[in-house]
Amino acid sequence: MKLEKNTEFSRYVAKLFVQYKDKRIHQFTYQNQLFWLKQPDQLQGVWKLLKPNPRQALQHEIRQLQEMNAKNAPVVKLVLFDQDFFVSEDAGRTANLWVEDKTVDDTFKQQVLNDCADALAELHKKGFIHGRPALRDMAWHEGKVTFLDFEEHKDKKNLQWQKVRDCLIFIHGFCRSKSVSTQQMGDTITYFQQCCEPEVWQQMLKTVVKYRWLYYLLLPFKPIAKMDLIAAYKLFENLLPQAKRSVG
Repeated sequence: MKLEKNTEFSRYVAKLFVQYKDKRIHQFTYQNQLFWLKQPDQLQGVWKLLKPNPRQALQHEIRQLQEMNAKNAPVVKLVLFDQDFFVSEDAGRTANLWVEDKTVDDTFKQQVLNDCADALAELHKKGFIHGRPALRDMAWHEGKVTFLDFEEHKDKKNLQWQKVRDCLIFIHGFCRSKSVSTQQMGDTITYFQQCCEPEVWQQMLKTVVKYRWLYYLLLPFKPIAKMDLIAAYKLFENLLPQAKRSVG
């Protein structure tokens, strides 16, 4: 709902907005329930050129969340908003923290990864994209996955490519984690294929084949590669065999 100044909750949020004016995201508790207050980026230096309209970006995110909430997409619930902020319900611990938790067994981790794959496929089937579906941007609570911090404007003319990019970013994301085993990577990809729209999966495989030259070009640097490049190797190594069989 839009800010109503005469409600106790909105007055409380208004005070927080003033108190944490320079903080982009702030977690708070109200009547034993967790919420998040989000404001526009406070940009410095070159970021003012790269992201020139943080307030406009925030308003876009509000409109996007309203549309997604109306269609019951797996995203955070918007509870209050105004020109310079919005408040959403807390959705639980992020998936990357579950996966990296050493007290969590492998079966549980696999379930979290599968639930994330399922949620991304559901988001796509409802006609939405995320833009950066990394595990840190997915909250998991008792089997329910909620997406956080949307990055992209949806382009209806190129929606399928945006879904493909989402899929690649998601796979690359869990391939980055040292807490995800090779077996878990393969199992998550297999499960994701079952959830994913067939045409999106096929287009993703075509993309992997198209850019396989990049994998071979970078392969000599594998002994000195850092996390992101290592994840790219793992992505190709997991997808290329299937892509070659399917696409040629």
